[in-house]
Amino acid sequence: MSLSDKQEITEVLYRYARAVDRKDFDRVAECYFPDAIDNHGGYVGKVDGLIEDMKSRHATIDSSLHYVTNVLIDLHGDTANVESYCLCYLRQAPQVPGGPQSRATIKCRYVDRFERRDGQWRIADRIVVFDESVTEEIVDGLDAAWVRSRRSLDDPVFTGKP
Repeated sequence: MSLSDKQEITEVLYRYARAVDRKDFDRVAECYFPDAIDNHGGYVGKVDGLIEDMKSRHATIDSSLHYVTNVLIDLHGDTANVESYCLCYLRQAPQVPGGPQSRATIKCRYVDRFERRDGQWRIADRIVVFDESVTEEIVDGLDAAWVRSRRSLDDPVFTGKP
């Protein structure tokens, strides 16, 4: 049973990353219990406030990638202490089309307490522990003919179309 619990918890972490990167804030909220507290750097509070904070912070971010790795889960019945590493790339939209952009690379860890309620594992409390944040100016050289990701439900992962 514990392996399936650990897989369910890991998938919540992965769904969280996908939801943030696609700005699917309803799915972000589903990763948490409504009474969960998130200490997310500039924001500390309940999930509804976290979602509003994310909407504001991500409004000008045109590319977001969250890589969740090194997931360690200590199960204790219907609770679990979970540590996972996260590497984030957050790119601001350019001031002028085709112009330089600011990209933040953030190294952090999620220190989570998960709970299983009504058969579902979700985040009950989260502390984001930051290691480093580096911002640099870049120019996106992606070939215009390539399929570009979208920060919405119009992304090919949801539509199956380029």
